Amino acid sequence: MDRAIWMCSGLIVRPLSGGASQNFTELTVDEVQNQSVNLAFVRGDLRTSSLGATAGFILADGFTAAGWGKPYDVRCTYPFAVSPPGTSGSHGCDLLGSAPPVSPDWSSCAANNVTDATAWVAHFRGNGQDILRQCSLSAHDAPQFYAAMQAHEQVTDALAQTPLSLLSTAWDPSAPKTIPIQAFYYDASTPGQLLQAQRYQMQYVTATGQWMPILRVMFVPGRGATFGFDETDQMEEGFRVAERLTNRYLDTSPSCNGGTKAAFYCDGVLIRMVAVKDMPVWNPRADYLVRDGVSFSYLRADAKVTAVAGWTGGTGFIMKEFNAPAGQPLILKCSFPTDAGTGLRSESCFTSAADKRFCDELGVTSYAIWHSRYANSSIGSHCPFRPDPVPFQLSITIRRDFPSDVIMGYRHNEITMKPWPPDIPAKLPLEAFVAVGNVFADARIIQQGYFDATGRFLPIIRVNVTAAPTQVFIYEPGDQIGAN
Repeated sequence: MDRAIWMCSGLIVRPLSGGASQNFTELTVDEVQNQSVNLAFVRGDLRTSSLGATAGFILADGFTAAGWGKPYDVRCTYPFAVSPPGTSGSHGCDLLGSAPPVSPDWSSCAANNVTDATAWVAHFRGNGQDILRQCSLSAHDAPQFYAAMQAHEQVTDALAQTPLSLLSTAWDPSAPKTIPIQAFYYDASTPGQLLQAQRYQMQYVTATGQWMPILRVMFVPGRGATFGFDETDQMEEGFRVAERLTNRYLDTSPSCNGGTKAAFYCDGVLIRMVAVKDMPVWNPRADYLVRDGVSFSYLRADAKVTAVAGWTGGTGFIMKEFNAPAGQPLILKCSFPTDAGTGLRSESCFTSAADKRFCDELGVTSYAIWHSRYANSSIGSHCPFRPDPVPFQLSITIRRDFPSDVIMGYRHNEITMKPWPPDIPAKLPLEAFVAVGNVFADARIIQQGYFDATGRFLPIIRVNVTAAPTQVFIYEPGDQIGAN
């Protein structure tokens, strides 16, 4: 027996327009009265250009849902989007007060002598093209459901921009696991909607313990809707970021690309601590532009860094390894085994404007030489290490081999980056925001600011450099703005 199209083709969508406070399983007052949930049906051969809400979720088709053990019953369909009042008859399928239908087919068109597209359009026009005066076609009878699709294309362009409405038996809002959800979605052309989809995704994983993907949807004139997946949109992306950071932290290779590049091109973690009062924190401050340097620390399992430079508090950000593609590549200028007071240095690297020599030019080419020359001197006198494979590794080796994790009073090293242009957050190779200690409120302000500026999700990662090596970088979904 032929089954209606929705059982195997097209997409059945639940648009959600309730905003941040809405639970994705929630029913409207009218839906509770009708005991029917209002869904949207879209397919490539329909002219639909909007779903009526910019975020929501997509259900599996009827056959797939049944295969999952989560079947649902579509009671009827309306060619044009409508939200039946709770006073409607036949669970919302009868807007006209027609003769009572025969369950389980609650549609009302047959009682009005309408069974095909031509008759439906004539009947609709006879009712003044009022969407609240539509009769509903059968979702059980394949020809009638197809007639609804045909009618959708035969009235006005404006109405054809809306989706078909499907009324399905209402689900239990307290049992989200029984809803055959296939994905959450957001309208990529509307700013801020990824965050809403992430909130629904978090609600789902909290209720079910399962992650459900988020898809991007865009309506292209003449081509209908296109759907895409980006792993960086997903709330669980933070777990992958934390894993990448941990792997780089544990990788103590002294160089990269077969020895042709310094280690920071592929291992270690470049971290910078910032204050939320300096938002946008990804822009170099004016004084950094003057001294031509932005300070970072380099974390690696053998670098013996037991504290991050926290003059500004416990928030910060992490840059990707230099081999990662970036719209704005960074330039690492020099490195030091400990804090180097770079704010007082010439070009944030050199001891003076008159002496712009790197360590190797001064004959500092081993731990022993560095220790004899600088172990008991002020940090301002220390030479800068060149950002090449051997000198950069030596700056790490010195810290590793020093008798204590405290060098000249500091538990961190210092790396100088050349300032990058301001106001280009989307081009920077930012990988994560940082929370050291209980500073999640400030970290979320930074995360929200980045989201507002770019439309992108960048996770907050908990950083504890004194934890076990595999626990230095931890991701918790509940720390993110999408969970709040």
